[in-house]
Amino acid sequence: MTPERDRGLAWWRTHARERLLERIHAVIAWYLPFAARRALRLDLAGVWGIRESPLPAAGAVVVANHHSWWDGYLAWLLADYHDRAFGVLVDEATLLRYPFFARLGALPTKALRAAVRRAERGSWLFVFPEGRIVPPGPPAPFEPGAATISRLASVPVLPLAWRVVVRGAQYPEVYVRSGAPLPSGATPEVQCAAVGALLERIGRDLAGATDPEAPVPEYTLWNPGRASSQERVGRWRRWWGA
Repeated sequence: MTPERDRGLAWWRTHARERLLERIHAVIAWYLPFAARRALRLDLAGVWGIRESPLPAAGAVVVANHHSWWDGYLAWLLADYHDRAFGVLVDEATLLRYPFFARLGALPTKALRAAVRRAERGSWLFVFPEGRIVPPGPPAPFEPGAATISRLASVPVLPLAWRVVVRGAQYPEVYVRSGAPLPSGATPEVQCAAVGALLERIGRDLAGATDPEAPVPEYTLWNPGRASSQERVGRWRRWWGA
């Protein structure tokens, strides 16, 4: 076999492998929304929310606490629930491991221009300004990226907070609050204070709920989940008149 043929065969193998990976990633990206919705319905008791103020009419940079594995799925769910195009900033290492996320709206954290264009075109661009998953509680200090993107895109910053909790139900419950939109370019400190205040209100709501087996009062069900075993047994007993 000649050196030229060896090089040609190596190129063909590399090219064929890349095309195969692209097709695999396309299939995974097509399936992922179904997988996310299935997980949200089968692995959670439900997602409940309160909107404290009207939502931005067009694009926005959404800043949220990053305290659980569920946060990426919840961001996608909330954009879908409110009929907004979805975008999210993801660290480069994660995108290298899961490149199909880019087909669903994920952008690397360093892609500033692409993030600005996404927000300008009306997307909800989710940013987790803490930069990593941190333990539940007050948010860690925010990084400046969300402020920069909102200022360059001339869109508001929407503060949002959620808590994933286990109470009287068999599966975790999620409670969400979205606050009043902040002006374009709102500082990281202002953003962090807004998200922290929303987390505090969720905490008070949870502490004041007297029936741990019932949803927290005043929250609206945004996404139904899976009933606990005792609920399923109760439905069966009512069906049979027991």
